[in-house]
Amino acid sequence: MPIHPFRSAALLGLLAILISACGPTGLLLPGSKPAREATQTMQAVATEAQATLNAASQPTPAEADTATSGPPSATATAAPSDTPAATPTSADTATPTVPMAHVNQNTNCRTGPGTIFDLHYTAGAGTDLTIVGRTTLSDYVIVNDPNHAGQTCWLWLRYVDISGDLSVLPLSTPPPTPTPSIGFSASYSYMEGCVGWDPGFKIQNTGSLTLKSVSVTVKDNDTGTSESFSADNFDKLGGCPVANSIPKLDPGDTGYAYAHSFAYDPSGHSMHATIKVCSDTGLGGTCASRSFDFTP
Repeated sequence: MPIHPFRSAALLGLLAILISACGPTGLLLPGSKPAREATQTMQAVATEAQATLNAASQPTPAEADTATSGPPSATATAAPSDTPAATPTSADTATPTVPMAHVNQNTNCRTGPGTIFDLHYTAGAGTDLTIVGRTTLSDYVIVNDPNHAGQTCWLWLRYVDISGDLSVLPLSTPPPTPTPSIGFSASYSYMEGCVGWDPGFKIQNTGSLTLKSVSVTVKDNDTGTSESFSADNFDKLGGCPVANSIPKLDPGDTGYAYAHSFAYDPSGHSMHATIKVCSDTGLGGTCASRSFDFTP
């Protein structure tokens, strides 16, 4: 057991008094005055030391509280707060596939759905086009024109395979239906021959109306000779028989027309052609004409 600090002090004090009471020889003679004084002093010191020890042995208020309060209660430990669930992060997100249109047959791409809209671009078989919009019509999508940056057109899906998710694309409604128009381009193509010499012309429908009849008049400026012919078709000839039957020209389609028949070969002559196309057979309905010079 450790010695209380107050007890240590009392014992040291008593030892000092005894030492001081000793004579030069270190001995106290019985009955001598120093012996009597030492005895009295030791008794006083002992009494005082005992009182000091008694006082020191009493517990302090803090010690009494500690002694009577029982074992200290365990310190309550706050339960750890719930750790927030980590926000799930997906692994490298795959780049979404860009919707594409693969054209299996030559297909017209127009300013809107249907042949009444102007032809914008003809996609050849095997072409892959980027789809930039879906439409309210199940058989059309909007694609980029690969030949003109920033321009788009409505592609008919009959001969097209689609890949990618169209649902992420903006939805478009058809533009207002344009007023029907007739238009065409014509150019000298080749000299055909059956009974005589027949100048042949390539015709392309550039309007919104279907073409159903055509007439051709050609004048030889060198001889003044003229020949004319009309038809309710745009067949391509291969000699006397028809090489390719083309009964009508929808917008964007291409066909042929001929002037029958010069009795001589006009090749190298200066010639003038007038071509008329119409939206109905027999040169009826809405018609358009154009004239130009050429040299076969």
